[in-house]
Amino acid sequence: MFVLKYLEDYATLQSGAKVFYRCIVPDKFIVLAIILHGYTSHSGAYTHLSKELANYGYAVCLYDQRGHGRTASEKDRGYIDSFEDYLKDLESFTIFATNRIGVEKTVFIGHSMGGLVVLLYIAKYGRIGDAVVGIAPAVLIPAPLKARITLGIMSFLTPRRRIKLPFTQEQIEEGMKRVDKELIQGVSEDPLTLKDTTVRLLYEIWRASREFWRYVDRISKPLLLIHGDQDKIIPVEASRKTFEKAKSKIKILKIYPGKGHSPIHEVGWRDCVKDIAEWVNRVLLEQRTT
Repeated sequence: MFVLKYLEDYATLQSGAKVFYRCIVPDKFIVLAIILHGYTSHSGAYTHLSKELANYGYAVCLYDQRGHGRTASEKDRGYIDSFEDYLKDLESFTIFATNRIGVEKTVFIGHSMGGLVVLLYIAKYGRIGDAVVGIAPAVLIPAPLKARITLGIMSFLTPRRRIKLPFTQEQIEEGMKRVDKELIQGVSEDPLTLKDTTVRLLYEIWRASREFWRYVDRISKPLLLIHGDQDKIIPVEASRKTFEKAKSKIKILKIYPGKGHSPIHEVGWRDCVKDIAEWVNRVLLEQRTT
């Protein structure tokens, strides 16, 4: 059993941006996991994941990305100037966190939009981070051509215009049915979850998902991709295609039968966390001895 230390504060990044973060640090650890939340969410929705990983002996840090959670001002909720800011923030925050708590190895874990951030960073830059885990990464987003063109024009002319979330009622209901009953109240009644967004953020996510495919074949670090075969938001082909094109010598694609868009929030989520922890442990221990 590990003794856990909890940290919550704001970090000032190299860009000058301030992000809210939380860390769980065991008394003994080798690996630091940096967890990035999905679109409309925030770090607090992943505390169950961080606690479970900490029980496996990992130090864990999460932060609310720009436009989300306690990082965003009222003006900037659901807004980002450029998706590139997310990549810079990931690198800057990781340097901050490793200096703050001290660590030998770092793994990036990103869900949905967070998965796009960590995968695009590793593909495009990859200056830091020893392994990466993408959970239903938003690297392939179904969107009609007309909608993409309209969104691009609106993003240029009225970037802060607020619009409804791009999810159908069927997708929302399907997702809520799958959420583990232990987590359902926190998910359904979370005041920090975005209820709407800006056209700029939506456009930047879609643009980054297209950009990713120009760099995917530069991914060489250990890679674990996780996807539910019943995901109605990001098609499972997103992870399959990424797996095929990534050049990592160590890579695994794990598709969970019957799971939806968020296996780490759905019934049986502890099994998913166990798979992540065991894979990271095996990969990074293997690196240390070679």
